[in-house]
Amino acid sequence: MTNLLKEKKSEQYLAAIYTIIEKGMAAKEVVCSITTGFRSIPSLRTNPGLNPYHASVADIGYGFDAVQGTIKRIQNGEKIPLAFEMLVFELDTLKISEKQLSPNFELAIYGVAPEFNYLINISRYLNKQIGVAIFEAIYLSKKLLGDKWEEIHSRIQDIQAIPRL
Repeated sequence: MTNLLKEKKSEQYLAAIYTIIEKGMAAKEVVCSITTGFRSIPSLRTNPGLNPYHASVADIGYGFDAVQGTIKRIQNGEKIPLAFEMLVFELDTLKISEKQLSPNFELAIYGVAPEFNYLINISRYLNKQIGVAIFEAIYLSKKLLGDKWEEIHSRIQDIQAIPRL
């Protein structure tokens, strides 16, 4: 494959990853708004230190921003040393953050009155959509990088934020 074709294919994958991350970000924004609005539920109040779920959502928001920022820098032609290492690191960190969503959400909604079930179910669905977006973005980046994904991943694993789990 010529360099021009490889470049075009790379651009297409990066654009697709960016779009998927945008969908995940939209789900994150809505679910955060819904749960922040549950002011009458003590476990979901937004007082500092009371809600690890919102911390998990914030981690994901920062992760989405980081992925999109790296993609934009690559698309704009910025010569970034280790650009794809950054992308793999950011996406894998998102995967770790996503693993915190469900248990923290379930902890936050524990004991919620039945009249909130509709909103809880919407929030739970949106949390799953966030996970789907992350999974799809990782899948596409693996297609983009091929065998290099595993090579890069093995190098960055030692600096991952696994203790957060």
